[in-house]
Amino acid sequence: MSGLLVFGRTGQVARALQQLAPVLALGRDAADLAQPGACAALNIPLVHISTDYVFAGTGHHPWAPRDMALPANAYGRSKWAGEEGIRASGATHAILCTSWVFSGHGANFVKTMLRLSDTRDQISVVDDQIGGPTPARAIAAACLAIADQLQEAPKKTGTYHFSGAPDASWCAFARAIFSLAGRPTRVQAISTSSYPTPAARPLNSRLECNTTTSVFGLARPDWHTSLNECLTQLGVST
Repeated sequence: MSGLLVFGRTGQVARALQQLAPVLALGRDAADLAQPGACAALNIPLVHISTDYVFAGTGHHPWAPRDMALPANAYGRSKWAGEEGIRASGATHAILCTSWVFSGHGANFVKTMLRLSDTRDQISVVDDQIGGPTPARAIAAACLAIADQLQEAPKKTGTYHFSGAPDASWCAFARAIFSLAGRPTRVQAISTSSYPTPAARPLNSRLECNTTTSVFGLARPDWHTSLNECLTQLGVST
């Protein structure tokens, strides 16, 4: 594989990429994004990470790459604008939509639940938002594999989905965290309407990943296994 440049240095996936491969990771202070046509001009494949938030978050069927985007909040709209900019750039690219990222680094749901369980016997967690918890290390490995394949087969350019399996609610994910961590904290299932947030959250974050598997040979990662590895990394008994 040729030299790899990562825009980002401290995020969960950026940290995982630095652990998996010899990459040059640039932070916001050093990354110059003012020339959107640079990758196309230099024939450099680009892998971009997007999010389930670009979709409306309604219904019960997994969102497919061909489905219409309809972001419900500012974050989703900004990520969709990024996708559109990459498509318009003319670069060989893969836009990889993912969801519910977790790892032993940075801020994420796993670390939040563990922190809360230090002082609480019971935690209320929404049970009607469904998605695929996705380990950052698996996303990083997928990005490396996709970038490698794009060099050899630029016709694979397009939008793809990649999320952990099986799909679960935040409540079910929290219960799995406490079970594997050996913590007695009880999880009370509540509805999204009982836990209002400033930004709208999608109820349906399921992602259809079959195309990613068929084109790149990448299967959805089992988040149970990765969660166990994450807890071990955090020094939590399992």
